[in-house]
Amino acid sequence: MPGVVGVSAKNLATGTELLYNADDLFFTASTFKIPLLVGFYSQVELGNIELNDRIEITEDSKVAGTGVLKEMDPGIKITFHDLAKLMIIVSDNTATDIIYNRVGKDYLHKILFSLGMIKTKIPMTTRELLCNIVGLDPNDRFVTWTTVQTKLRNKEFVIEAEGFQEATSDVSSPREMTNLLEMIERREVISTKACNEILGILKRQQLRELLPKKLPFSGTSVAHKTGGYHGIQCDVGVVYSNNSSYTVAIMAKQITDMDKMQSAIADLSQTIYHYFTSE
Repeated sequence: MPGVVGVSAKNLATGTELLYNADDLFFTASTFKIPLLVGFYSQVELGNIELNDRIEITEDSKVAGTGVLKEMDPGIKITFHDLAKLMIIVSDNTATDIIYNRVGKDYLHKILFSLGMIKTKIPMTTRELLCNIVGLDPNDRFVTWTTVQTKLRNKEFVIEAEGFQEATSDVSSPREMTNLLEMIERREVISTKACNEILGILKRQQLRELLPKKLPFSGTSVAHKTGGYHGIQCDVGVVYSNNSSYTVAIMAKQITDMDKMQSAIADLSQTIYHYFTSE
């Protein structure tokens, strides 16, 4: 295996679990957008965020990496509901940071702690993380998203940066991620309506090269979120088949060959699928 891998998977009908390094810390990369989505809908339920309120995308609000909003002309106004969808479906980093800042770092961690996610820490916005791992100051207003994008494309990574350290970066464990997913699937988080919304968005994920890649297309759906940056790759979600539903989190770090790791994650996902669907 070209890296260190952690796995947590649970058949939601039988309770059977598959665990490997399940309680170890791993970098979340963009999979932190699932806990953030929970924080977002919690704020919606409290009336602090209105789904149909629009927010203007400015040049300063644009964030490098994945997504489409950074390519749009500044001035476009997007609803919070659409920002939430963009955050998951195409992993839009601009949408993510707008939501992160609106939800609030302290509130997000309060929600996660209340859900038993004591190992999960999300101290960095996407901009903070991406700037950090290429040696730029996210608080420098002269650091534009295009500057960060160029350094990411050129792989100008600073391995000693806080974004590559478990004590200071966005982290979780496979088990805590699957525990959260199970609570969402069982409609035990926020409200049934909110959980339905969250799962509906996760099922529309367009980045499908990991968990879903080698699963049967017919009769199978996956509500999930991918994530990755230099040396880090993960995918977490709920898999639904004709005769089984299960949560799964596969998280990897210290990756020496990204192509091989992505293929290994897809193979592992397929193995887990066959194990649970044959129980």
